Amino acid sequence: TGFCGPPKSNPHASLGLPRQYLVGQVLHIKCQSGYDKRPPTSGTLTCKKEGDKVIWTSLDMQCTNESDKWLPQ
Repeated sequence: TGFCGPPKSNPHASLGLPRQYLVGQVLHIKCQSGYDKRPPTSGTLTCKKEGDKVIWTSLDMQCTNESDKWLPQ
């Protein structure tokens, strides 16, 4: 057993209030209003124990809006 602290913030994504999370707990990250998920779009983080460390899985999700989109070259 163990606890994860608050996960790293992600631009334009919303998290709940900072607190501690139990190992095995999953957070579902949502984009802020006006932003959409871009692939990969799982949007989940899991608090897990790796050896003697308690860490969050990585979040590859990105939140973008029209002005953030890549322009073709």
